[in-house]
Amino acid sequence: MSRPAMVILRGNKATAGTFPDENGSKPAWPVGALHVDAAREYASRRGYDPLVLDIPGNPQGETSPQAKAAIKKFVDDPSVSAFYGFSGGGYNLRHILISLATNHPDQLHRIGLVVVLGAPDRPEFEFASSKYNALARNSAHGRSWEAANWELVYKKDPARSALPSSVPGGLETHMFGPDVLLAELPPDRQAVPAHSVA
Repeated sequence: MSRPAMVILRGNKATAGTFPDENGSKPAWPVGALHVDAAREYASRRGYDPLVLDIPGNPQGETSPQAKAAIKKFVDDPSVSAFYGFSGGGYNLRHILISLATNHPDQLHRIGLVVVLGAPDRPEFEFASSKYNALARNSAHGRSWEAANWELVYKKDPARSALPSSVPGGLETHMFGPDVLLAELPPDRQAVPAHSVA
């Protein structure tokens, strides 16, 4: 049995001096800001193969480059059963879920896990599966479909006290959401994905 996959959505692109990496340096982020190692490791510990899209999270919308790529990946690859959206990617994740529920209601049930980090302008309930099941039901027009029931992990920016001690002082905590989330999942405690691929 092969492992299911998680599509990981980066944050916005940025010039040097804007967002810190894991060490506190502030490089340019041409393909979107994200502490990639932490995001990949989180996916792996949860039992998923990580698929990082090297496309920035801005602009946001159902037809944005990042959203279109994520939707295509999900529809074309049946192993994809989880999404992880950071910052701009988190905001895009809402548009992705709307598009899937509207245009592919018969596939929505494949999603077992949705992770949203650092996208506080959209409240947690906007990512709940019940919201998209209602959309899918209306979009199915009587065709057969199965309700989704994904696990939702929703986190705003972490508190300064939650950051690793190696992080220099004076930095905003936003970029460290993936690191803090990973730290909450010890290496020896792997969760089994809700959906496995035969």
